Order: sequence, then structure tokens, then C-alpha cells
Amino acid sequence: MSTKPLNGRVAVVTGAGRGIGRACAERLAQEGASVVLAARSADELEEVAAGIETAGGTAEVVVTNVTSRSEVRRLFSRTEEVFGRLDILVNNAGAMQPLTPVGELDDEDWDRCFGVNVHGVHYCCDSALELLAAGDGGHIIMIGSGQGHSPSPGAAAYCSAKAAVSMYVRVLAKELRPLGITVNEIVPGAVATELLSWTVGLPMERLHELEPALGGDLVKDPIEVADYVAFLATRSTLAGPTGQCFSLLGRDL
Repeated sequence: MSTKPLNGRVAVVTGAGRGIGRACAERLAQEGASVVLAARSADELEEVAAGIETAGGTAEVVVTNVTSRSEVRRLFSRTEEVFGRLDILVNNAGAMQPLTPVGELDDEDWDRCFGVNVHGVHYCCDSALELLAAGDGGHIIMIGSGQGHSPSPGAAAYCSAKAAVSMYVRVLAKELRPLGITVNEIVPGAVATELLSWTVGLPMERLHELEPALGGDLVKDPIEVADYVAFLATRSTLAGPTGQCFSLLGRDL
């Protein structure tokens, strides 16, 4: 008999092809969950799935653009078709913006930040609710940002989008508590990902140079975030926390 806490559970992870999403998918699989991997890049997802399966886990690849309502619906239809249930949704897919003051911010960057970070999160939650509610409770975990809690000059689109997600977490938690579904936010702080590297214009191996400006925070490995996702995913759906923000920052939000 398996002693893994998530044995028999099913998780959907968006943005699962790299960075935090990949680490979360691998970590949940280690805890026994069958994992549905969603992102836009089939090659990256297939690589993650192969690693999970080689380690003895179960993974299903569904190429998905979370800004498309129809593709998101297909993601959860496929989850139900293959596994017949859903217990955990990790909304990790995200988009940042080049550091740009408001007067120079392109509409495209603004729309992309809201399209992925806000609309994509809502589409996933909305499409997952019926499947989550059909089981014995579940967990929705949002990967938020400290920039959604405090202003950062040059990042108006990203800050505003992540602030919207933080409030969405609190509203959804109240709505879903009677169904035994928890909704929580994790604020990772700076994490060594390709997305951060692109945003700040530094190669991955030099991201530690950001630390003096992070107010006590350190640049983390994605697995450190994945550990907290696994922690929340293994809490009681009735007595566990909901509507909360768990900050991994080395400073106040």
C-alpha cells in the first residue's frame, strides 16, 4: 500500500513546461498525484512528462494556451476523460512585462499581462469548479507575486494583474469553502526562472546579482516554491487554510 499523501489524487498544473510549474508538477508527482501538464510548448511538456514517468509517476500532456477559453475547457475535459476526477489546480502560468514606465508601456504588454495572469486564472478556475466539486473537496493554489501586494515602478501591468489575482483568491475562497475547496496564494519572491531572466535582462547564472536590491530576499530555486505547493495540496480540505497568502519573501509584503 502506498504511503504517499497524494496517492489517487489528480492535479492540473499550468505553465508546467519549465521553472516553477515544472518543479510543482514533479513535486506533486513525487507525492503520488497523477499530474496533467498544461502549457503552450509540447516539447517542454513531453520532456517533463517523460521525467515523471521514468520516476514511476503518471503524467498527461495537454498543450494549452490559458488565454483561450476553449483550450482551457479542453484541458479539463481531457482531465476528466483520462482520470475521472480533479483534486488540485495549480495556476502557475504567468506573464511579466519589460520594466517600462506607464507612459511608455505598450498596450500589447498590458494585454498580455492581464490575459495570462488574470483571464487565464479565471478561465482555469471557472472550468475546473464542477470537476473539483464532484469529488471530496480540493485545492486551488495560485502562484502570486510580491508585486501584487506592493508597487514596483516600471511594472504597472504586472503589479496590477497580480493584485487582481490576490483579491480573486479571497473572493473565491469564500465562495468555495462550503464545497470543501480551498483557495490560497503563494508569493514566491525572486525565483531563478527564464521568465525572471528575460524580465531583468540577466542570464540565469547571474540572477543572484539581484539580491542586494531585494530587501532581504534571496533568489530561490523553483523547488523551494514547489515544496510549499505540495504542503498546501496535502492539507485537509475541510480544516486547512483558505483565502490566505503564504509569502516566501525574506521581507514584509
